[in-house]
Amino acid sequence: MTHRIEVLFLLVALAGPAGAVSPVEAAIDALLHDDSLKVRTQAAIILGQRGTVAAIPALRQAVAQDDSAAVRIAAVGALAKLHAKVARPTLMAARDADPEAAVRAAATRALGLLGSTAIHIQEPTGTPAAREAARTSLTNRLRELGFTVAEAGEIRLKPKVVLDVSDDGGKTVISVKASVVVIDADNHLDMMEGSARASVNGTLAEPRLTATSAKVVDAALQGVCQDLAARLGRR
Repeated sequence: MTHRIEVLFLLVALAGPAGAVSPVEAAIDALLHDDSLKVRTQAAIILGQRGTVAAIPALRQAVAQDDSAAVRIAAVGALAKLHAKVARPTLMAARDADPEAAVRAAATRALGLLGSTAIHIQEPTGTPAAREAARTSLTNRLRELGFTVAEAGEIRLKPKVVLDVSDDGGKTVISVKASVVVIDADNHLDMMEGSARASVNGTLAEPRLTATSAKVVDAALQGVCQDLAARLGRR
């Protein structure tokens, strides 16, 4: 109870005269600008308790830039309490590179609380005959790697797959080049590419050609999915 009273008192103190600014705005300002690490720490805690998404950018900034490990830990905890999946890149950076072990541990716990990364796969482009195989491959492999594939996600994928079928001296040669543009919650872009090739004796009938082509598409995207998992910190 004493701690709660102290928190409420600080909110009132931060807000200043009635009607001046909201407690959330005052806490955000304190988190980013107050000289006292105790005030900044308490402000981060308050922002997590208030449950407002408006505080997420300031909390992310505190995790990335505040000089005090105590403040960074409090900001990490607030992001976890807010279930701020948009902050996953910031938390991953803290987990991997913060100089303080306690902050890295807090970020690791926060990421665990956020759950699996949700990924949205946009309609593949490229060779029409390979698009469905590309979507199926991406969906299955990403789920195997522990991701959630959904209609809305923190990560958006824009896949493209180019399928080429040719005859080489009585052999059917199937070549696939795949690329996936990755767009994260901060609209940062990345691209991953993969390729695969298969050679089969004779001319393949349509059902077998379709099935074999799907396997080559899957082989081309296997490495892409593994690279994506590594980028997102999932091994």
